[in-house]
Amino acid sequence: MQAAKEGFKIGSTNELRKKFKNWNPEVAIYQIKNSSELKNLHYLRKENKLELYKPISFKYEKNFEMIEKKISKLPSSVLEIIFYQSNIAIVWNELIGIEELLKIKEALLEI
Repeated sequence: MQAAKEGFKIGSTNELRKKFKNWNPEVAIYQIKNSSELKNLHYLRKENKLELYKPISFKYEKNFEMIEKKISKLPSSVLEIIFYQSNIAIVWNELIGIEELLKIKEALLEI
């Protein structure tokens, strides 16, 4: 309920779940409106870092390092993130609680 008040949509379609590599029944998929300039990017957590999954060509963009710094500020509870045209979808461990979700939201707003 609190997550919805913060602008998050909880849940996903089967199609969206298939796009995530780290999704399993123990974690949740949340979506929020994409107010950033980032579109069509997919990051996966590998060890302790979110790494660009696709498109790999984004690594050659002039603002890549700046974006990487901002992505790195996302809490470690974010296991995966996909930036779409109109929304951002994340896989995270919702059992951590609403305070963690608020940290995620704050970090997303800075991207």
